Amino acid sequence: MDYCIVYLSTATSSLSQAELTQLLQRSQRNNHQSRITGLLLYCNGSIIQVLEGEEQKVKALYEMICQDHRHKQIIKLYSQPIEHRSFSDWSMAYKVVSAKEFGHISELLPDPHVYHLPRENGLIVRMVRLFYENNYRN
Repeated sequence: MDYCIVYLSTATSSLSQAELTQLLQRSQRNNHQSRITGLLLYCNGSIIQVLEGEEQKVKALYEMICQDHRHKQIIKLYSQPIEHRSFSDWSMAYKVVSAKEFGHISELLPDPHVYHLPRENGLIVRMVRLFYENNYRN
């Protein structure tokens, strides 16, 4: 059985596109090797990330993230075993999102009310949607 952690955080300073791209490339490479999948959205300094994979690896990665000086106000929203991954095809989907682009992110996420997602997957997707709904106007 896999494990999932979903957290919110605030960037300690605005990250440049180059810094974000470097972070993405490193994360994708490391996550692929560790078989961790998930999603990271960044909008105006706000971050939501979904981490899915083997429990020990996901927890270890989360602890590293908590020690990363680029994050502050880290809030763990979800930390539980899961039967199915919500983002199983994404080694780490990542997007810096402007207000205009948030509409496109919404199209990528399955609607848990329309699709019959396993209970925990519906909750995880709803958390990402809530982040979207609270940030798309920024």
